[in-house]
Amino acid sequence: MQHYLEKMVTEKEDLEGKIKRAKKAIKNPPYGMDKTQTTLLVKQVKAMEEYLACLTERIEYDTHK
Repeated sequence: MQHYLEKMVTEKEDLEGKIKRAKKAIKNPPYGMDKTQTTLLVKQVKAMEEYLACLTERIEYDTHK
């Protein structure tokens, strides 16, 4: 596997972990997290999921070319 592809796979794995932790925080907000912070986190998760989809597509493309 080429170095840049390895970096993308590592980034994808890290991003998946961040999304999972953020969704957990949305479902069970930590003490002090208000409604606005929760709303902003939901927006951030949507952006991260879109980025994850693009990253996954790039990995698949580079893996199969």
